[in-house]
Amino acid sequence: MSAYLMISLHAQVLNYNSEQGVNKLIDPVVARFPEHDWWNEGSGWKNLLNNLRLVIQPFIFFNLLKPWLRVFPISHLSLGFFTLMTLMNRRQGAIADINELEHFLFSSA
Repeated sequence: MSAYLMISLHAQVLNYNSEQGVNKLIDPVVARFPEHDWWNEGSGWKNLLNNLRLVIQPFIFFNLLKPWLRVFPISHLSLGFFTLMTLMNRRQGAIADINELEHFLFSSA
């Protein structure tokens, strides 16, 4: 259920190259994501899962290497990972746009 929710929240952003064409409002950095060799152009759930995995890989790999970077500090490698993660974080995904917060208001009353 968690994986399904995560993919569903990111589906619109990851699927911007669908049959409707490229979204003109997409960040130029994010528009380059499909240039990755393993990017999947399909619009199905598994295609989106593959693409989300590609986007979060820099964060995962950096955290796997972090203990070794404490033993052998390689500043250029750390800086490269931080730069790559910053680029990956430019994708909006499930982060609500400040202008659309009124649509997310919830009341139990």
